[in-house]
Amino acid sequence: MVAEAKAEALTAFTSSVLENPEPHPELMDEDDEEWRVPKVSSVDEFELARAAKAQGRPTGRYEKLDPTAQLKNVVSNWDPIFVQFRDESGELLPVKVSIPPILPEEYEDTSTQKGKRKADE
Repeated sequence: MVAEAKAEALTAFTSSVLENPEPHPELMDEDDEEWRVPKVSSVDEFELARAAKAQGRPTGRYEKLDPTAQLKNVVSNWDPIFVQFRDESGELLPVKVSIPPILPEEYEDTSTQKGKRKADE
């Protein structure tokens, strides 16, 4: 059930691993504050969501998962589940995510692009 997955997520969010600093901050190219996970103490402080899709492609919007639903009935195999935290007033915050490329052709190899430019049309 989605509610069970939320309870497991809460366990992860309240574990000590989030309190430990990044062991290799020099490897992080993102702003730490921007990616800091909010502190939560209850499953009421966040929702699990899935990416809304149009024609099989993500739209950038997210749909809250029904906590009473079976997880296998609301997400497909290998679909990621996202977390939407709530602000102090209880409103859902936007999802913040950085999804790495999966297929080799999605990687941008800058070493092969040196000196190459598209011709002006």
